[in-house]
Amino acid sequence: MRSKPAANAVVRRQRVSSGVPQANKFYEEVAETKVVWFGVLPGEILLEFDLKDKKVSFPVWSSKTRIERLKKLNPELLGKVEPRSVVWGQFKEHFLPILPPETKVVGVNLSGKNLTGIDIPASLLVKQVEAFW
Repeated sequence: MRSKPAANAVVRRQRVSSGVPQANKFYEEVAETKVVWFGVLPGEILLEFDLKDKKVSFPVWSSKTRIERLKKLNPELLGKVEPRSVVWGQFKEHFLPILPPETKVVGVNLSGKNLTGIDIPASLLVKQVEAFW
């Protein structure tokens, strides 16, 4: 799979506090299932969003249902996205190396039409999930 921003979409995120409950749910659910969900565009391109601070956000979710719900809420942006999953060990092995903290962050359980949530370094995501074990 290749990594490329989705149609140069710039996503506006709410303040961190509004995404904290969704992030906490992500940590709990992934700690339980050991599965991370993400989106893929046609051509096997990873779904990513450009952020205002010149970083790129790689969104992840704790379930396929969450992605499918967002596709219905925002079909213009996410209509062609296909949900994919990866087990936790493979996520750490294969995805962490392509998420350097100086240029990329992880969007955690983004929700709603405006894709509200928080963006954090991948290393922090790992610490948070594994704290629930």
